[in-house]
Amino acid sequence: MKRDLENSVGELTRLAELGQIFARHGLKNLGSLLGIMPVSEKEPDTEDLRPASVVALLRDVGPVGIKLGQLLATRSDLFTQPWISAFGTLHDQVEPLPFDKIEPVIVSAWGSDWEREFAAFERNPIASASIAQTYVATLLDGSETIVKVRRPGMASRIEADMRLLTRLAGLAERRSSDIARYRPVEFLQTFGKNLAREMDLAAEARACERIGGYLEMLGVKTPEIHWELTGMTINVQEALVGKPASRHPATDPAGNARFAKRYADAVLRMILLNGEFHGDPHPGNVFWMEGNQVGFIDFGSVGFLSGARRQEIVRLIFAIANDQIDKVADLLLDWAGNPLVDRAQLVMDLDELIEEFRGTALVGIEFSAIFDRVFGLLRDYRLALPPDLAVLLRTLLTAEGFVRSLAPDYNIAEETKPIVMQLFAERFSIGAARDHLAKVRSGLLDFSASLPDLIDNVASVARSGTIQVSIDPASLNHLTREEDRSTPVKGPVVAALIISAALLADQSLLLAGIVLAFAGIALIPRWN
Repeated sequence: MKRDLENSVGELTRLAELGQIFARHGLKNLGSLLGIMPVSEKEPDTEDLRPASVVALLRDVGPVGIKLGQLLATRSDLFTQPWISAFGTLHDQVEPLPFDKIEPVIVSAWGSDWEREFAAFERNPIASASIAQTYVATLLDGSETIVKVRRPGMASRIEADMRLLTRLAGLAERRSSDIARYRPVEFLQTFGKNLAREMDLAAEARACERIGGYLEMLGVKTPEIHWELTGMTINVQEALVGKPASRHPATDPAGNARFAKRYADAVLRMILLNGEFHGDPHPGNVFWMEGNQVGFIDFGSVGFLSGARRQEIVRLIFAIANDQIDKVADLLLDWAGNPLVDRAQLVMDLDELIEEFRGTALVGIEFSAIFDRVFGLLRDYRLALPPDLAVLLRTLLTAEGFVRSLAPDYNIAEETKPIVMQLFAERFSIGAARDHLAKVRSGLLDFSASLPDLIDNVASVARSGTIQVSIDPASLNHLTREEDRSTPVKGPVVAALIISAALLADQSLLLAGIVLAFAGIALIPRWN
């Protein structure tokens, strides 16, 4: 109770601070809509919002505002280009704290004699962001490492701001149906989870290891983690030998093309085949290593695509390839939460959009051009994408932009073909079919377990000679149909055959298919 009271008092103080920030940037209408400021006599609206004012506000809000703005810079499905450009100016670079402010975090994690773990520790950070500062250090065995330390007091401040923003978003949803369509509460909840994961530096290290295990099979390097020195507030990882791709001189066209191909292949396979991927693969997080080897660092931002979501992407690709525009529309509407829209017009607009690219060689298509048109259509119909797909599209656009800066003639869409075909193969593989049949078999076994009870009930009826029944009068007509009277009862036989097929599925799909065929034959009515 005491903690709740403290949170309430803290939130009231923060609410007052936010009100001052909104007023300072001339955004009283937006503040009224969010419940931060008193509601004026006229209905508050957001028509007069200017990108520069909102960006300045987000910057003043602090780390949460900056991180939120960076995420909004990827949401072309929600904002037009002027807004995207404005959000893109929010950089997560802050003045570094002096080391004497950071050292208490290190002492808390490693003890007062922490320096004994290192042969050298450079006290001037090489990078300073809103959540953590990064240092270079050498271990006693001579290993060069990168040490990432969370800034003190950051976790409690971010958690408090996220609680408050989520409550305000709920209020805005209730006040405005237009805002509710974009599901800001769901958006902020996902954003908050990702931010909490980013603050947990051990979680970042675990993501690096998990995704790194997959990338290793592709010949891509990620840092080794020194787990004996890693925790929630500090992680220590190998310093990759090379340099960030953002600082690599682009003087070798052939080498650039090889690096671009390896990088694009890694990004696409992480997304479509692994399902967990680096969420921000910009040139500063990509290392150019000896022999044009690719390395990835900084796994604070991670994207996830469930197996179900990846299969939805396959369905979308199939629907587009087969001109099934209705299915494309259904999938987009499902992703947006099935809002009320003019579906017929949406189908027509989708057909027109797809027609522009129909018949075009894949090598001539740019992801950015397609996404630009799709995002415009989504904005017209106010259809917001789920957060996981927004991260996916941000990653793809980041990757394509980087690849084209290295090799202008390289086409990332062309490289997608073999990967998508592998994804198709996984969907229609024998293993996938067996998994599906296993689910069917499980259901049938549950049903078969109830058969003895059903048989006992039938025997009871036979002994007593009576049974209570309730018949729908509308169903009486079915009793007079000739085919119903002449069709023998085959239920037990068919059920046994189906159950047998399900049990055989793990051993032989061919035998299972044969048994299912007999079950189908048993269901065919006999004609006189």
